[in-house]
Amino acid sequence: MKFAHHSTRILFLLLLGLILPACGALPFPDGTPDAESSLVQTIPPGTLTAISELAMTTETPAPNPLGVPWADLDGLELDFWYVWDLDEPGMGMNAIADRFNEENEWGITVIPRDQGLVLDPLTSVEAAFEEGLVPHLMVGDSAVIAGWYQSGLTVDLTRFLNDQGVGMSAKEQEAFYPGLAGEFYLDGSVRPGWPFSQSVQVIYYNESWANELGIKSIPLSAEDFHAQSCRLTENGTPAGLVISPQAANILSFIFAYGGDPLDSADGLYDFSSVEIKEFANDWRELYLDDCGKLISNYPNPMAIEGEYERFNQRKALMIMGSTLMQAHIQTGPNSSGRGDDWQMLPFLGPEGTRAVVSDVQSVVVFKTSPEEELASWLFLKYLVSPEVQAEWSQYSGYYPTREDSLRFLRKFGRDNPSWAGGLDLLKYSRSAPLHPSWQTVQLAVEDAFEELLIRPEQSPEAQLEALDQAAAELLEWSQE
Repeated sequence: MKFAHHSTRILFLLLLGLILPACGALPFPDGTPDAESSLVQTIPPGTLTAISELAMTTETPAPNPLGVPWADLDGLELDFWYVWDLDEPGMGMNAIADRFNEENEWGITVIPRDQGLVLDPLTSVEAAFEEGLVPHLMVGDSAVIAGWYQSGLTVDLTRFLNDQGVGMSAKEQEAFYPGLAGEFYLDGSVRPGWPFSQSVQVIYYNESWANELGIKSIPLSAEDFHAQSCRLTENGTPAGLVISPQAANILSFIFAYGGDPLDSADGLYDFSSVEIKEFANDWRELYLDDCGKLISNYPNPMAIEGEYERFNQRKALMIMGSTLMQAHIQTGPNSSGRGDDWQMLPFLGPEGTRAVVSDVQSVVVFKTSPEEELASWLFLKYLVSPEVQAEWSQYSGYYPTREDSLRFLRKFGRDNPSWAGGLDLLKYSRSAPLHPSWQTVQLAVEDAFEELLIRPEQSPEAQLEALDQAAAELLEWSQE
């Protein structure tokens, strides 16, 4: 590896085998959507009785789905783990599970267990696995589910999805945003989980300040990003875009430029494509023109706070961040005496193509018995139904992964306009590579793209070739 700046953290992770990220959910600060005033009180979740269009037309469930008699499900108890219930018991995920227990006609009882009450939930979950404790199903960070599948812990959901009796019809699968469900594969065909909810990485844009600087419209292309970031302020300095070299930001730009770092055909990483080279050159040019302000994330634990502080104090026209961090946008009073108007934008490519990378929370089913796996699948289908996704969005502040959930979120969107501003971006959502190696490869990506900025004597092409080599080594290590 040739990334001198931060390569020690990759080596450290490799030596310790700590490939798990910190748990995905960041709780909403003050300003969390209030479940008491949401549609949670007025919409019932979907009741899964017939489970398929065919069964609903015949008014009788398919006999013995996947070879399991329906009667064998009666009395089954399922351990259901989740890692970010943000509410008191009886709210949030617990309420969803309780309602399933009341409504399902198969006699299945789901026992929800919050695994998110420790400092590092995923490490705690892994420790439980090592002791031989596994749940029947779990909702958690999608970044780790490929590793669980390859370790033999979880099942491939393909056989459930395609079953005529209990599967999802083509129409139902198409209701999920294509950049998520359509890419949620491992090794080209395995479904190690199913996307349940998401947050997305966006560009926060100060619309009020842009208008005062004479900017007439939001940026519509990568060229607009550059031009508006370079717009001079009253102090004679560029308005600026804060460049945060997080993997989700880099990947969002790569997708917007039409690139894809993981070749689905051969399963190898390729960061030397024409599209990624174009982005790398634009990334560095923005920085060298003093229009992009680097804020390093490692080893700076206060980087995110500093980024939002710059935005709030009009020290940056644009910043990159997660939709979960909306409550951190607290701009000071402007000439009108109130806070600046701002909005969330997608990442843009040269031709105006748009992309946002999603941090997906997915449902996985663990290997148990055929009867328990079928029962787990039925609860999974309940969780990802449009009504339940809408209910969870109101509890948590996450976004749904299927478009037909939005009809249940109209009032909630009106009551929470900042949150609703992200809904139009979901159609551009893409998943990070669903491969165990991405947990370490993404660190190499962050290092390489930061090196592009702080070491201008090195060509972007050489840096990307070095990144290809590093990614290949990390991929090989992950497969040993």
